[in-house]
Amino acid sequence: GARASIDFQVATCPPGLPPGGREREMADVEDECTPCDASIRERMKNVHWVPLESNPEMLTDFAQQVGMPSSWAFTDIFGLDEELLAMVPPGAVAVTLLFDSSRDVMRKWKAEQKAAIQASGQKISPSLKHLRQYVGNACGTIATIHSLANNAEALGLSADSPLGKFLAAADGKTPDDIGIMLADAKDLHTASEASAQGGQTAAPEADADVNNHFIVFVEKDGDIYELDGTKAFPINHGAVEGSLLFTAAKVIKKNFMEKDPDSMHFNMMALVKDD
Repeated sequence: GARASIDFQVATCPPGLPPGGREREMADVEDECTPCDASIRERMKNVHWVPLESNPEMLTDFAQQVGMPSSWAFTDIFGLDEELLAMVPPGAVAVTLLFDSSRDVMRKWKAEQKAAIQASGQKISPSLKHLRQYVGNACGTIATIHSLANNAEALGLSADSPLGKFLAAADGKTPDDIGIMLADAKDLHTASEASAQGGQTAAPEADADVNNHFIVFVEKDGDIYELDGTKAFPINHGAVEGSLLFTAAKVIKKNFMEKDPDSMHFNMMALVKDD
């Protein structure tokens, strides 16, 4: 998840029980793809991490602690107009989005989108890495992991790093299994908690109830994918046109901002070379 300061939004995306704040996220996950058995579901309901602030320094700190080379960093995207997108260094390999997932209009759209894809199907790259969110308030952590895991070669992610070892252990496992593995990934948890304490706002409790949610957009085999740990599957939004950054901007406008024009809770970052 993430937190808010005057300039930064707090995103927590916690799993939980039936309707209401934190509880609704896990209800979504259970509706879509319930993990193995009742004992695992029960344990996951009690696993919460301190949320990450929607702040490029914080995501960069966590990413570098778990294996991202110092030559890469997250940076703010100040808006989706062309001149503001042009301020982002070229070659972005991931675009994160923070939004208020609790709003009825977004929850309705999520259900409609899922039904449409289940009815018509979609192409998913076999090399895409995706994990489900069963750890409360870990959406910022998961968005960062998705960003790195799907660009491991381009980033030069070390196989001996905490994330490199986690990805090796996760190889061949289902998104549900990997999401459950995260609860026991001590190195990743320690790094996430340490980064969460360094934000511009006081770190909330691990089980704090906040409605903002982190997701990420990445490119695989020429298509742009939305990776959201609370959705049953990745969302293929079609071919990348020109660059991932500009394509992600179009997808965010169409599928988020235009769906919820009254919301002011949108915050974006890009993962770029830090020259």
